Amino acid sequence: MKIAYLILGHAYPEHIIRIIQTLRPTSAVFVVHVDERSDPSVMQALETYAGSCDDVVFAKRHRCYWGTYSLMEATFACIQVALEQTRPFDYGMLLSGQDYPIKNAAETAAFFERNAGMEFIEAFPLAKHNRWTEMAGPFQAMDKVTHWHLSLRSRRFHIRIRRSFYNGWEPQGGSQWWCLSRAALAWMWSYVRQHPAIVRYFRFVFIPDESMVQTLVANSPFRDKIAQDLHYIDWERPNPGSPRTLDDEDFDRLASSSRLMARKLHPEKSSRLLDRIDRELLKL
Repeated sequence: MKIAYLILGHAYPEHIIRIIQTLRPTSAVFVVHVDERSDPSVMQALETYAGSCDDVVFAKRHRCYWGTYSLMEATFACIQVALEQTRPFDYGMLLSGQDYPIKNAAETAAFFERNAGMEFIEAFPLAKHNRWTEMAGPFQAMDKVTHWHLSLRSRRFHIRIRRSFYNGWEPQGGSQWWCLSRAALAWMWSYVRQHPAIVRYFRFVFIPDESMVQTLVANSPFRDKIAQDLHYIDWERPNPGSPRTLDDEDFDRLASSSRLMARKLHPEKSSRLLDRIDRELLKL
């Protein structure tokens, strides 16, 4: 099993390089998207590193603003590049530049052998009770996808006018981070190109990276293969940001987790934890 790792980064190039070096035994290719708003030093450092690596390629850069369709543009840019590579891969895994593996290469390979053919993405019906149902304003589950949301750079406008959801489908939501088979990615990329109306619809959704791919997969030929997503993320214990920036206190939770990846980590605040993961979990 080989994985195309699709990495959305905006800072901390040294950590992105650490991710790549750690994941290389299970990889086919690394496709990196660097936010066009990032400090130029981020891209410079990654380009310098990639100059000596034939398995690191870059996606077309987009200016990314949280909560907007720009994150989907970056994601689809990575998917396109991965599918165009001559290197074959079995799965594409979307990562942030602040993720890190918590299972070693042998454990990761064994996991995918046991679960071959499954699609690892959180996808739940937004119209049914879920963790976003009781949230207020634009964060409410169905309002995120059925109200109009306009954006101007970092400014967002929530217009409380309801619209019919795309194509009569059932809207789905879930974590931004997923791991999908090459076949599912190819189907999704083909569908988006052939049905521009879905792009027009999701351009006015709030936080579309938490609903567009989820809705596509749940309404695809792969809907019966959906399994849990593979990221450990702690939303319950902010410190003070949410999700929690993991530190040494979180090691036991990571060690006992069945997930393959953890987020989010900071190269300085999480340095002791990262070293412990390398030493005790990854056996590096």
